[in-house]
Amino acid sequence: MSRIRQTLVALSYFAALGVTQARADTVANPTNSYSAPNLSGSLTGGNQTQYFGETFTAPITGNLTDFQFTLNTSSLQSVYGIVFAWDGSKPTTELYRSPIRSGSAGLLDFAPTNVAITQGQTYVAFLSTYGIASNSGLATLGTCLPFAGCNSNSIPYLGTLVTGNVLGNGPVFNSLGYLDATFSATITPTSVGSVPEPATWTMMIFGMGAVGLALRRRQKIATRVTYAGCVTSAVN
Repeated sequence: MSRIRQTLVALSYFAALGVTQARADTVANPTNSYSAPNLSGSLTGGNQTQYFGETFTAPITGNLTDFQFTLNTSSLQSVYGIVFAWDGSKPTTELYRSPIRSGSAGLLDFAPTNVAITQGQTYVAFLSTYGIASNSGLATLGTCLPFAGCNSNSIPYLGTLVTGNVLGNGPVFNSLGYLDATFSATITPTSVGSVPEPATWTMMIFGMGAVGLALRRRQKIATRVTYAGCVTSAVN
């Protein structure tokens, strides 16, 4: 193997080592022990809250691959997760709805697939009981209170808690600027491109320079020329 070929192989190897994948980005707030009442499992008359959620702005373009809420206490039979685009006052286009699952207390984790979101756009993720037949029970949502030492409203890309109160003609949504759900959302880039790290770029530039010097030196190597039985050297 020639020196030039060895150099090129080495460059390829180190470039492969230095490649990093585009990373997922997570929007989240601190955990806080405050319990916001109450997510209702059924409509039993009056004004029933059947949506608890959090708005967030996408820090990157990609797919929403995970979001989480916490129920501090719960006697709910069932619940589901749902994600909409948010126009600043209400949900608009539905992007994801999970299967119905147990409404037990604790961390509730959802893993959407193919839910494309756009950098700079605002969305809302909910825990909801709305429309689940024969559901029952109540739950409190793990939330974060700024006046209780939680500075969640200063976290970039995190919005505020939103409730949906179901009246006779359907849900009416309210954004609560003083409260945040204990919440996280993970966005994974749609184009997980290979991007060389700065050290890899330096190594590649150095290697290219070495290849150039090797080619230049090769041009100056003496070649053997034979004339009628004698050998002389000529320099190119």
